[in-house]
Amino acid sequence: MARSPRHAFLAWFFLFFLAAAMLPAQSNEMIDAILDEEIATVGSAAYIALSAARLIPDDTTPAQAVAAARDAGWLPDDAVADQLATFGELAYLLMGANDVGGGLMYRLFPGPRYAAREFAYRRWSPERIGPRERISGQLLVRITGNFLDSVEGSR
Repeated sequence: MARSPRHAFLAWFFLFFLAAAMLPAQSNEMIDAILDEEIATVGSAAYIALSAARLIPDDTTPAQAVAAARDAGWLPDDAVADQLATFGELAYLLMGANDVGGGLMYRLFPGPRYAAREFAYRRWSPERIGPRERISGQLLVRITGNFLDSVEGSR
């Protein structure tokens, strides 16, 4: 018995709906995993920064996010997803991915050190943290939220 075009359409519609419903679930699972990290990884920082800037799809893995950040020049060539992240790396990733400029020193020497100083100056971080200090997954998400609220409010 041949299937009607209507049945084929319904089957494709159902499959599309199912796939679309799964994408936010993958993103939520990733955010939950990041929030559970006692010390955030470079993969988590890259995923959050590039995802927030809409430079990667939600179903991207942390390793793919790190590769994209390395290609863009926001992470060193030897960066890997499972190494521990610093506050400076997160700050530099967020500023680079969102094309946010900084002060004079950041413009002269763009990198994690002066990105972290810019975050402290603009009070995007709820705590005073040095550029080489490790951050938790929860702090990573809070800092990103503060940054995005400020940047999106100024555009």
